[in-house]
Amino acid sequence: MRLPKGIYCTWLVICLLLFQVVAVPQAVSAAEETADKQLAAHIEKLLADLEQESASRGMSVGIAVYNLTKQEYLYAYQKDKAFVPASNLKLLVTLAALERLGPDFRYKTEVYADGKVTPAGVLEGDLVLKGYGDPSFALEDLNSLVSKLKEAGVKRITGSIKVDESYFDDVRLGPAWMWDDEVYGYSAQLSGLTLNRNAVTVKITPDQAIGAAPTLQMIPANDYVTLQNEVKIVEGQQDDLTYERPRGQNTITISGTIGKQAEPIEEPLAVEDPALFVGNALKHQLISAGISLNPQVTIAKDKLDKGTPLVTHYSQPLAELIKELNKESDNFYAESLLKTLGAELKGEGSFAAGSEAVADVLQDARIVTGYQQVDGSGLSRLNLIAPDHFIKLLAYVQEQEYKEVFEASLPIAGGEGTLENRFLDTPAANNLMAKTGSMSGVNCLSGYVTAENGDKLAFSILSNGIYKSKYARDLQDQVGTLLASYPNLSVPDAFTPVDPQQYELSSLLDPIVTELEKSGATAGVIVKSLDRQDEQAILYAHNADKLFTPASNAKLLTSLTALRQLGADYRFKTELYLTGPVNPGGVLTGDLIIKGYGDPTLHTEDSLKVQEGVSIEEIVEQINEAGIKVIQGDIIVDDHYFDDQRLGLGWAWDDESYYYNAQTSALSINRGTVRIDYQPGERGGEQVELTLSPQTQYVQIVNEAKTVDADAENTFSIERVRGQNMIRVTGNLPLGAKADYERIAVEEPALYTGTVLLEKLREAGIKAAQSKVKAGEVPDESRKLAEFASQPLKEIITYLNKNSDNHYAEMMTKVLGAEKKAEGSTGAGIEVIYETVSALGVDETFDLFDASGLTRYNLIAPRQLLTALEAMAEQPEFESFLGSLPVAGADGTLKNRMKGTRAENNVRAKTGTLTGVSSLSGYVSTQTGERLAFSIMINGHIGDTDELKALEDRIVAALAGYRGETALLPLFLTIAESPGSI
Repeated sequence: MRLPKGIYCTWLVICLLLFQVVAVPQAVSAAEETADKQLAAHIEKLLADLEQESASRGMSVGIAVYNLTKQEYLYAYQKDKAFVPASNLKLLVTLAALERLGPDFRYKTEVYADGKVTPAGVLEGDLVLKGYGDPSFALEDLNSLVSKLKEAGVKRITGSIKVDESYFDDVRLGPAWMWDDEVYGYSAQLSGLTLNRNAVTVKITPDQAIGAAPTLQMIPANDYVTLQNEVKIVEGQQDDLTYERPRGQNTITISGTIGKQAEPIEEPLAVEDPALFVGNALKHQLISAGISLNPQVTIAKDKLDKGTPLVTHYSQPLAELIKELNKESDNFYAESLLKTLGAELKGEGSFAAGSEAVADVLQDARIVTGYQQVDGSGLSRLNLIAPDHFIKLLAYVQEQEYKEVFEASLPIAGGEGTLENRFLDTPAANNLMAKTGSMSGVNCLSGYVTAENGDKLAFSILSNGIYKSKYARDLQDQVGTLLASYPNLSVPDAFTPVDPQQYELSSLLDPIVTELEKSGATAGVIVKSLDRQDEQAILYAHNADKLFTPASNAKLLTSLTALRQLGADYRFKTELYLTGPVNPGGVLTGDLIIKGYGDPTLHTEDSLKVQEGVSIEEIVEQINEAGIKVIQGDIIVDDHYFDDQRLGLGWAWDDESYYYNAQTSALSINRGTVRIDYQPGERGGEQVELTLSPQTQYVQIVNEAKTVDADAENTFSIERVRGQNMIRVTGNLPLGAKADYERIAVEEPALYTGTVLLEKLREAGIKAAQSKVKAGEVPDESRKLAEFASQPLKEIITYLNKNSDNHYAEMMTKVLGAEKKAEGSTGAGIEVIYETVSALGVDETFDLFDASGLTRYNLIAPRQLLTALEAMAEQPEFESFLGSLPVAGADGTLKNRMKGTRAENNVRAKTGTLTGVSSLSGYVSTQTGERLAFSIMINGHIGDTDELKALEDRIVAALAGYRGETALLPLFLTIAESPGSI
């Protein structure tokens, strides 16, 4: 039936309207789908390009992009992987502070009179300055407090100045912060009482003649910090300055050069024990204001629990403070806020309590597991977090009333803060707002951007394992620009995505590696046959070119270099000199000098001896045999064969007490440590029983530890005071606790060696009543009395690798520098390592900053380490090298691993462990006798490192049990013929 014309037209209109309702969303959806695919293709092309360059392919990247408007992911790549976030971590503290303290929160700083103020304006007592952690408290604020105090009628103070910093605990630095950062303002110490970010600003002005020293000015004025000016003015506009402050001291040495035409330089330099610094500055301001003080005024710490403040200073509101925190990426603000959260919400102004308070807020944002926070600023490399965590945080902020305050704190692309000079002349300029984060090997960016279609996007780009930071920044800038242009994106340049390569062992190892990475860790694995040629030799590779922190696997490069450059039979020496004659009565009328050349095995004959070699007792015997009965001079220790840098770059400040962090000196006994054996007393309430080895006066032990009931908590602890040789033994040790021991690193190992030598001389009946131990050098006119030689290097390297001894590795590297570069420094030694492994065919695009692997600055790829292992198998030193490695289930650090598997007495490999890091690299033979070299590195693990080791063991046991068909070459010579060979 044919419809009437009017009805037909009506139906036509209805159908057209229905078509629009259905078809338009489909068209939009198709366009969005195309844009999403284009975005993914653009980013994947950027990531593929990074893989093409040797200087950028080592970078591990996680990217997450979330459309907040449509509440859906636009792109994700490794979004659940854990990365070191650097200053992106400040977003956590910002969120928690706004959530729990509120945008209107203000800090306060108070002045109290601990005594009576007379009508004449005399404070008969002490003046107390009490802080509450205000990170913004500046010199003008201190001046204001003093002015208000004067306005209140105070004219004279008869007592002392007390400073109360008890709002925070007394832990000054964050977990695993690096000691070599301490002098700089960005690593300033934390205190409940602050001033000028707990740093002095040193102004260096080249206003004198060329060759003279420039003028130094210190702000604020104080006599708490001492400046040593070793700077020289030179021609030009450039400067080359170095800043040093010994640990535990307040003497800052500035050295180097500054150009005569250079602008004045202002450098914030952190102080030691900042509360006393603030008190000292207060003293100066009181005097400047005309308030007279007791001539013998002292400044001391105290805790004030009562009274009414005379004057109170309030900071700006939190909404303003977090702008400084995030726009300028201020570490000090972040850490102060973290401890404030702990103090306000958990009753304890500590890093741990603050992190707990942050965790409570993150739970509200559905961030519960898979991350690790230990500080507030991101300065610690123990922090780990995934891109998806940041997306959840950024999305949660959008649901809160304070979202505009949060966003206003972020740097703006091409506008202000740390993004001021980035994204210029791009669609992201004045549009993208995000938190930057950068450290050596780390570069991150997380925040918001408004897309071209008006959608609001949250993004997080986290990069670790960076050899050159330029590549990470370029990636961020390119992705940020793409997001600002979304969805109007160009068609990406054509490229062919590379499918994951399948290897002979993929089906065997992929399931284990997948299980390993489920926790968010990143693993790099490579296995190569030493009995095959070309591409067929690579049996497995996963992230083989990514750069990882290797931990003690770095010792493989150190030990193979020592063998190649010094030789397996090299012996370290130690010399004795006399500066005067020995008369017929056996009286030495001069000094006795002991000169070290880096022998790591020097020891005393007691429980600290671990290897045969030269002992202090042997040296004393030689002196006795020389007929010396009296020493009229001093004992001089000469360790000038090495430089005076005692700790490796990037070593953690809170490890300094421990044996594995011992200081490096050319003259050192007992691996730079003393040993304290301990056990509970006979009954509760008694002191814990301690025994020191060797018995020396070089260290002072303060025993405050008590024996407690068997069911009480064990809080026993042994730590050395920073920069001193005082060892504090504290806490409770329950009855029935097993006797045990700790080795504690000493300060200045050469002086320790000389002190023990003097004590042993006296024990042997050699009189040296007036002798003192001093540092010095061997004078030209001295007479050599004796020379002592260590065991051969191959024996020493065996101990080094089997026991993963950091001290041995660091000593050996400085010897390499001294022998091959005429400079006994870690840097010179590492230069020799680079040259050696480069000659073995290793690509040099890796970073090595120490020899032991203790620093997290080190970055190397599994393939680079495997190349060294492969090349070493063809060298004449290989027998010594292979024999030095731990044997699975038999000895060294592998003694208790892989027992009952085909790897037992087969695998020879070097272990490596740091918090969140595990590695294992070495050699194994398959069931058919095929020789394999392998390297396994894991970073970013949160949880028990034993889990990583178990998975490493499964990988290596699978290799040992593999039955591949291949034409075999002869097995390892000599070693292969012995029991337990590979």
